[in-house]
Amino acid sequence: MTQSGQDDRGFKKLLAHTRLYDFFQNHILGGRKARRWLATNFWKLKGGETVVDLGCGSGTVLEYMPKDIDYLGVDISENYIQAARQRFSHRGRFFLGTVRDFLNQEDQRSGSVDMVLCNGLLHHLPDDEAIEVLELSKRILKPKGRLVCLEATYLERQTRMSKWIVSTDRGTCVRSEQEWKNLVGRTFDNYSTWILTGLIRIPYTHIVIECVNDAPADHHQRQR
Repeated sequence: MTQSGQDDRGFKKLLAHTRLYDFFQNHILGGRKARRWLATNFWKLKGGETVVDLGCGSGTVLEYMPKDIDYLGVDISENYIQAARQRFSHRGRFFLGTVRDFLNQEDQRSGSVDMVLCNGLLHHLPDDEAIEVLELSKRILKPKGRLVCLEATYLERQTRMSKWIVSTDRGTCVRSEQEWKNLVGRTFDNYSTWILTGLIRIPYTHIVIECVNDAPADHHQRQR
């Protein structure tokens, strides 16, 4: 499972460098304010939870989470994982590889995770790979555990400028709101979506997708 739907041509290739990407996100787009808002309004962590962050990048979300969470970040970029380990090794663990690679080695996490975080990963993946991420996320979530995704999206009514900016994203699998609903609905029965149009400093449209694992605990979990 790789980011087969990613465009790294031209200037976009520069964003593979951790410092440039973080500078662009934090100082140009206003990423710090956006993550703080998401932490308050959607992640809603109280402390003590187990969190798996798929596509964790350089691990900057940890700055907005309680210090006593059990955090594990996963990313396919060696540059990002190295940067995350240098900055946040005291806060969590970081796994270099695909989501499938991670779960093959971490099978003991099945049914043990409070929240799976997925910021900007799925719009890099075609449907079959995105479905696999959704299914594997559901597998590791506790009953009533949450998958919270933040992705780029197209709107039915959208300005030309906004649509053009979204179309320049490195992820080549940006979907409409209904397409996102159709996608997550193939794995989760219980989900909600919200459209955000002012999360960052440019006219860019995001969708927050929150999925709840309604599957009953299996026999092993009931025996704990």
